[in-house]
Amino acid sequence: MTLRSAFTSAAVLAALIFTRPADAQGFTTGAIYAGPRIWTGNLNGATAIGVQAEKGLTAPGKYGQGIISAGLGVDWYSWDFAYPGGKYEYSVVPIQAFSNYHFVVKSQPKLDPYAGLALVYSVVNATVTGIGSTSANASGTDIAGQVGARWFFSEKFAAQAQAGFGYGTLSVGATWKF
Repeated sequence: MTLRSAFTSAAVLAALIFTRPADAQGFTTGAIYAGPRIWTGNLNGATAIGVQAEKGLTAPGKYGQGIISAGLGVDWYSWDFAYPGGKYEYSVVPIQAFSNYHFVVKSQPKLDPYAGLALVYSVVNATVTGIGSTSANASGTDIAGQVGARWFFSEKFAAQAQAGFGYGTLSVGATWKF
């Protein structure tokens, strides 16, 4: 079983166990939304796994019709390349502090579209083994952006999809409301 299929199976199982049919509500102020995600489109096509948590901070109508949120995320991805006489390995842990603007769609309360920016601190490790073995560690800060949406299947559970630049291209995930 691959990591991707294991993650998908776990998310579906958790959704079935922890959700109940209800009139789903979208993103709200004050609640914490957290869950796992998978990113594709990273450096050299690597797939990242991670988690994020987000909280709605403002009431709808205070700054436009939407809700401003703040959150944290952490992901991990790696890739390697074998060549005659050695191997190159590379791993990245991007840590994000982000803020999103959630657009309230009154006609679709289960839908939570959003757009936002993130400050990303990335920890990078690279190792070359074989002839001329060496390793290097680095870190850096960057700005990234994202757009995405959640669909609430119940008051407490949503599926999430996001497109971004700066630390991943496309992600899918699950979100639970706490």
